[in-house]
Amino acid sequence: MKILLVNDDGIFAEGIKTLSKVLSIYNHNLIVAAPKKEMSSVGHHLSIRTPIRVEEIENYGAKAYAIEGTPVDCVKFAIRHMCVDVDIVISGINRGANVGSDVVYSGTVSAAIEANILGVPSIAVSSVSYDDNDYFNCAEFIAKNLDKLYQAAHPDKVINVNLPDSTKTKIKGIKIAKQGIRDYGDHYVQNGNDFYIKGTPKCYADIKEETDVKYLDAGYITITPLTYSMSDFSSFHKLEEIFK
Repeated sequence: MKILLVNDDGIFAEGIKTLSKVLSIYNHNLIVAAPKKEMSSVGHHLSIRTPIRVEEIENYGAKAYAIEGTPVDCVKFAIRHMCVDVDIVISGINRGANVGSDVVYSGTVSAAIEANILGVPSIAVSSVSYDDNDYFNCAEFIAKNLDKLYQAAHPDKVINVNLPDSTKTKIKGIKIAKQGIRDYGDHYVQNGNDFYIKGTPKCYADIKEETDVKYLDAGYITITPLTYSMSDFSSFHKLEEIFK
């Protein structure tokens, strides 16, 4: 399979390097186009007033390009300018989960969404773990299930995969789950004239609503189909009545 790899943690992050190594073992044809530096939580930012610079990376194990830009820039530049012909885009492995409302901020998910906008199926993959030892298990899951994930993916749908920390948690199985809400208890800390946002994600393992945040916190791999369409079809009739 022809695969474009991207992330938001940067091209030298252990997650994307491990995914590249494992997918290469399975004889996939890879090209990597990832940010030169970490670009976490940039969302769907597209560079329109700053230049895009590209550097080919030697000895990466695959054809690899470090791009001075956002995750979305990487996907758009690779497909539109470099004319990369791929079957699927895989974004990740992200350091930290991307479930619930995380996906709004996530550069990892946004890169996968950009692939959809350009007509290419995509997978976003994230791990709860911040331990580099966990990425091999994540990459193995993606590699072994890639045919199934590809079958589920469509050019207008991101398959969002999140995995528990396998070094600390016994994984209970897989749950296909809808997107929930993830609250970090956000607050701001002041240092002189500067303010920094802080927060820790709450645990949702015991909530009743069957969402991605619940099942991930409960020890399941979660798979959630996402779309870039923000149309609220349930409100169409009401709006038509109001404005008729």
